[in-house]
Amino acid sequence: MNTGEAKAWFNQAESDLRAATALRDRPPPMTSEDVGCHVAAMCAQAIEKSIKAYVIVNGATPSLGHRPDKYLPQLLTKNDPLLRYKDHYRHLSKLFDLHTRRTVAALLDLTPGGKGSLTDVTNTEYPWKVNGAWKGTPVGSSHFGDGQLDVWLKLAKRVSDMLHKLLIAAQRGADL
Repeated sequence: MNTGEAKAWFNQAESDLRAATALRDRPPPMTSEDVGCHVAAMCAQAIEKSIKAYVIVNGATPSLGHRPDKYLPQLLTKNDPLLRYKDHYRHLSKLFDLHTRRTVAALLDLTPGGKGSLTDVTNTEYPWKVNGAWKGTPVGSSHFGDGQLDVWLKLAKRVSDMLHKLLIAAQRGADL
């Protein structure tokens, strides 16, 4: 395991989570319309980097794409070679239950390229086409409403915290 590399990814994930939390409070000069897409983007980044860090903990090199949830089926299969720390399985399966996996996938779908190279899908960063014209924008989009922001913040914190704890357990050679 490359502890230094994994720790670097976790450090950045934690920074992204702090940024998302700060943005949720709408610091000046942000407007209420600005908040949603930026919180969603930072939460997605925190989850992405945390999963990639955990892949590194297990001795693999993650791809630099924006869909790290593709590693979850391997990490959630007890005998898969990617899951080096078999005693982590019960923690991972509890963390990434079906509801959580679906929520993670839905959030990552909102990242640019999350659904491929389509130009007519909602995303956290770029305008998108509506009926063939560039009309949709992340800023002010109802897809990033207040009710969803707290869900994403809690999700990102839970994923980041547990995967970081598993790194620490792996370093110590112990179970949680």
